[in-house]
Amino acid sequence: MHRTTGLGPLPQSDTKFMRRVRVHQAWYRLNILGLDRYGSLAGTEDLCGSVLVDEDAERWLNFLGPSAAETYAIRRAAGWGVDPVRCTKYLTSSQTLTFNMLSEVVRRPVASARLFGTLLGRDDLAWLDSADFEFSGVDTPYWLGDRTFIDLLLRFRRTDGRLQVVAVETKLADRFSTRRTEAMEGSKYRQLAEQCQIWRDLHKSLTNNATRQMTRCHALAQSVQVVDGGRLNESAVLLMLLHPEDKGGLNHAQTYIEGLSAGNAALLTWESFLRAAEAEAAMDSSLIRDLGLRYVDMSLSEDAWREVRSRNVS
Repeated sequence: MHRTTGLGPLPQSDTKFMRRVRVHQAWYRLNILGLDRYGSLAGTEDLCGSVLVDEDAERWLNFLGPSAAETYAIRRAAGWGVDPVRCTKYLTSSQTLTFNMLSEVVRRPVASARLFGTLLGRDDLAWLDSADFEFSGVDTPYWLGDRTFIDLLLRFRRTDGRLQVVAVETKLADRFSTRRTEAMEGSKYRQLAEQCQIWRDLHKSLTNNATRQMTRCHALAQSVQVVDGGRLNESAVLLMLLHPEDKGGLNHAQTYIEGLSAGNAALLTWESFLRAAEAEAAMDSSLIRDLGLRYVDMSLSEDAWREVRSRNVS
């Protein structure tokens, strides 16, 4: 029997899907982690059931698997790009989701190539050369003039020996960023669009709030493809991984894909990702089960969700 009382307070201003995810993460904290206590939101200091207290965050309880916490710590030490409060305390953090879902995968170069080949419908990925979490082009030859970050930048070696860049953008329940940058109207973006026929209309994709973040990330990945791969006619791939119940996010990602030339982006759910990871032995089965429980299958918290909704109605 799982507990439904003791979830703790939840923000009233959330979207319905974010609220559902917070309920599941609060349920996870209570029933799987066995924690009755909960922390507060960083901005308002309001108590929130899907946030860990400092003591539990310092025990790395927000991380799953043998390598997620270590990968986070390495990236954190490398400089700005990860949010230390949200990564360690917020059970709903998409950055933590990325470390939990992908840090073990990228430690298996050949299995990782098989996995992403399956996800992208390709048979030419031989092995993974490098993986950069929260990748930024600032102070590099790839820089396009702004502080765009890619959740995970992968460099694969293809069977023909050449480079294939895959940018991975992940979401749990938060929205794609609508942040505008001056660089989007600059010469580097325009030059990239002229050289690489990826977008049907780059300006339109950048001015649309629903597709702006994906466009910036894809552009940065394409800059890496051109600089490191040495060919203008080869395209980086953007892979977007979202929760299967995130209807808004899935619709925005599909809108972005519809504005591209064929074959340069893919949209999949975390459910599909975990299923493929098991088939390609890219993670241990026990970790896949834990990740599914933590992030994908929210059926076990359904009673808690009904209770929260009934309280709001009354």
